[in-house]
Amino acid sequence: MRLGRLMALLSAVALIGSACSSAASPAASTPASAAASAAASAAASAAASGGGKLTIAAVQGGEDAGLKALAPMYKAAKGVDLQIVEAPYDNLYSKLVSTFQANDSTYDLVMMDDPWMPKFGTDGSLSDLGALGISRDPDIADVVWDVGTWPPPRGPVPPSEKAKPKQLLGVTIVGNVEMFMYRKDLTPNAPASYDEVLANAKAQKAAGLTGYIIRGKATNPVVADFLPILWSQGGDVFDENWNTTIDNDASKAAINFLVNDLKATAQSDPGSTDAADRDKIMANGQGYESSVWPGEINTAVLDPAVTKVKDKVAFIPIPKGKSGKGVGMMGNWMLGIPKASKNQQAAADFIKWMLQADTQKTYAQNNGIPSRTSVLTDASLTAANPYFPVLAEALKSPPNWRPRTDQWNAVETILGTELNKALTGGQTGDQAATNAATQIRALMKSKGYTQ
Repeated sequence: MRLGRLMALLSAVALIGSACSSAASPAASTPASAAASAAASAAASAAASGGGKLTIAAVQGGEDAGLKALAPMYKAAKGVDLQIVEAPYDNLYSKLVSTFQANDSTYDLVMMDDPWMPKFGTDGSLSDLGALGISRDPDIADVVWDVGTWPPPRGPVPPSEKAKPKQLLGVTIVGNVEMFMYRKDLTPNAPASYDEVLANAKAQKAAGLTGYIIRGKATNPVVADFLPILWSQGGDVFDENWNTTIDNDASKAAINFLVNDLKATAQSDPGSTDAADRDKIMANGQGYESSVWPGEINTAVLDPAVTKVKDKVAFIPIPKGKSGKGVGMMGNWMLGIPKASKNQQAAADFIKWMLQADTQKTYAQNNGIPSRTSVLTDASLTAANPYFPVLAEALKSPPNWRPRTDQWNAVETILGTELNKALTGGQTGDQAATNAATQIRALMKSKGYTQ
């Protein structure tokens, strides 16, 4: 609401109040005086909220389903309209980059995939949420706060960011951690390790099923499938000084585990398989096990309209590898506040409201993926969301995030291209490791990360 419109509303309220007071005694309560009081309250609320509207840039798809369900609730509770402007994943990223570069005040809140944090944190595009009154809550796992903190509180830090003070720039709205699924009707005991994952996959392949469904499409898909395996097996993409370790012995072993061992149990075309293809194989009852994102479970794998495996699939955290740990990968969607927003405090007030336990429960009941532990472990929600307690466990493990560099998109493209070549028979696993490492080293040196 513009200032002139707001003043007009307040003037109208004053006139109504004056007319009512001249027509009734001070002790009387009339409909007109009640209307005047309500109008004054609404005007004050509108003024406090920076105009009664918050504009949110959101990703198009299931990830913002819960957010859209909260909009009418927030309007009823606070008198603030949430205008949700959706864009496809790639378009949203480019739109945010151009908006921030122009210092455009269009958006008061933005949804961000967590790998985008290095870009926006390095650029200084986001407001410090701590300064707006948002602080850690022990009912939400530490890693959820850490992933929205810049510079990152653990792992390698970009050279240009090491001297910056740590600030909370994003709060999780979709508590995504990659998990593991398997057919519990075929093997009642969950695989505790990747050795058992492989043994079970071989047995089910021999029985006529796809043993392990590989999400092997080039670039992001295969990297998302591979990183939990890499980390659990003791490998990594970088060390603490940004030297790539994708070609050391542990990382090579993890690559060969994927492109040789698991591939031998996989579907016929793993190199062209993306998440939707993987989910379809599982839902059709043609696959035994794979990794899975929480957002795919109710909308694809167990979708009542398509699934043939209702009550037959179990969900667990990522199994342990040779490192002795099972390390899931975060894929959290966060809400941040652009520095250019003219409604900073009103935007922060929405985030605070969104994080409340009762709001998070309603959010979960409307296909949102919450991050609050007490909501994820609420027994009344688990029948419809069987993975919620597993997600709570996975968040506490804790999971890992993709390396916090603004060069990650380029690194992921290199690694995902080389892994895909190995899956499709174009090179060996060792060659994939060597070729990826050579390109990543050159990239990181050219960007000033290494000498």
